[in-house]
Amino acid sequence: MRKIKCRGLVIEPLVSEEKWITSDEEYHEVYLNHAECSAYINGHAVVWESVSEYTGSKDSNDVEIFEGDILQSIKDETYMSVVEYCTESIGSCGCCYDEFEGAGFKAKDLRFKESVVVGNIYENPELLGDSK
Repeated sequence: MRKIKCRGLVIEPLVSEEKWITSDEEYHEVYLNHAECSAYINGHAVVWESVSEYTGSKDSNDVEIFEGDILQSIKDETYMSVVEYCTESIGSCGCCYDEFEGAGFKAKDLRFKESVVVGNIYENPELLGDSK
């Protein structure tokens, strides 16, 4: 069974200087106010758009993969994709890849264990070039 976790890009810097905060099984407090587009994870204000769910999978470097992560193929560095939640599950994680123009591959051609997280759409949109 997949662990339920969320993460968010903090608005105010944390004492640890981490940019992201993640909920976990021990301290899992996620508050979303849709009317005001405000979000809090573990009591810290986070950027509304950055709140993303853990896929339950890790990349080839054992890094947890979240929605919004940009993955790169370890077999061919020109293959990249963005992880997005889907209602129609591909595999068991309930997540899939959103291919972007010029990437040169079909969404299901890249597997989590055959890729590495190279960034995310919130901090590294330049990785997607002009395609998104």
